[in-house]
Amino acid sequence: MQVEGCVAFVTGADRGLGAGLVEALLKRGARKVYAGVKELGGVADGDPRVVPVEIDITNIGQVARAASNARDTTLLVNNAGLNRTQPVLEANDAEAARAEMEVNYFGTLNMMRAFSPALKSDGGAIINILSILARVALPSMASLSASKAAALRMTEGARAELAPHRVRVVSVLPGPIDTEMSRNVPPPKIPVGEAVDAVLAALEGDADEVYMGTMAQEIARGLAADRQALHARLLTL
Repeated sequence: MQVEGCVAFVTGADRGLGAGLVEALLKRGARKVYAGVKELGGVADGDPRVVPVEIDITNIGQVARAASNARDTTLLVNNAGLNRTQPVLEANDAEAARAEMEVNYFGTLNMMRAFSPALKSDGGAIINILSILARVALPSMASLSASKAAALRMTEGARAELAPHRVRVVSVLPGPIDTEMSRNVPPPKIPVGEAVDAVLAALEGDADEVYMGTMAQEIARGLAADRQALHARLLTL
């Protein structure tokens, strides 16, 4: 799918990767970009093609309203996410895993269900920004890993359902990106501009699953070569 002329809806558009994607989509010729934000003051852009949309993706009512008001969407970018940086058993935040699952899995599912009718009519595309931790658990972020793994399986199921309608569904699995969400993650991190370019390259390419950055690509190779050895190495991190 080409960016030029598309109508995109980007969640988590008030900062980080989401804000970068809005800017890049406009520069590459998107006809309109719906910028999904928690609060309407979160998007400061004078471009008339930007339509700020207040949306909490865990709120089904807000998601339904957004989809109803953005029926011309041809590209859905599910970028909103949550990382509470918690292990599974010895968590100091008992609600972290539930909150991560609500945003990373159920929120993404809400968006895909609400927007798929419009995308089916135009043969559009969905990009789900997941994480390489959808493929393997990092002990210090194990509850995040579980939520992203669930989202990856859900994405694969949606891809099969939407294929007959000519809707592409792309999973992007990055390592840590240099945003506020990864502020406590040690470097190296993927610069936001590089991450934006990789996401849009995935859209214009033909792969269904894209590994972004050196860390993600090394983990993917490690899983293919010796999954048990890779897990043993990650246990020490």
